[in-house]
Amino acid sequence: MATVEAAIEVPAALADTWDLFFDADRWGAWVDQFAVVVSAEEYPQAGGRLVWRSTPAGRGQVIERVTEHEPRSLHVVEYEDPESTGSLETRFGIAPGPEPATQVRQRLTYRLTGGGPLAPITDFLFIRSQMRGSLERSLGALRLEANG
Repeated sequence: MATVEAAIEVPAALADTWDLFFDADRWGAWVDQFAVVVSAEEYPQAGGRLVWRSTPAGRGQVIERVTEHEPRSLHVVEYEDPESTGSLETRFGIAPGPEPATQVRQRLTYRLTGGGPLAPITDFLFIRSQMRGSLERSLGALRLEANG
């Protein structure tokens, strides 16, 4: 399994950032390659399930199952899409400073489901940087969306 991480400081209060993160109506504005929710059952609570589709150039259909959900602190999902499986951990915390701000950190641990014997090399040379870039694009867009 491979792991990539990204973090950002959002210039908004923790409660506001948390609420934005789970506002499905706004995911299209900041989630990389997001197109539409197919179904949501008890999401984002632990045990909940979310199915969504990406844009045509994206990941296809993504199925997420929530394994941990601690309000305003932690959200962990296990996921599968046509090319990979894994988990995404998102941590939230109050950023230090005089103005309200939130630190958001994501850790994606994944395994490619195809690719044969060259998959580890392909992952190391190409896929891993794309996975990290996707996290960074999403978090950067989250910060912009929080600013309105």
